[in-house]
Amino acid sequence: MHTATFEINIPGNPLARRINLEDIEMGMDADAGVRARASRDSMTLTVIVRATDAADAADWLQKAGLI
Repeated sequence: MHTATFEINIPGNPLARRINLEDIEMGMDADAGVRARASRDSMTLTVIVRATDAADAADWLQKAGLI
């Protein structure tokens, strides 16, 4: 299986700095049926999902205001 990676620029989206990584992972699993892993450094919030679920993940991230 392939993966899809969403990289969100933290300086361009202040919400990306404040959001709890577990909230992304648990929220996607519960709401979108997507298993995701999230990580963050000083500049980028990275969300990695299975490629077959990329569209659902993108919808969830958009509704959350992250992309």
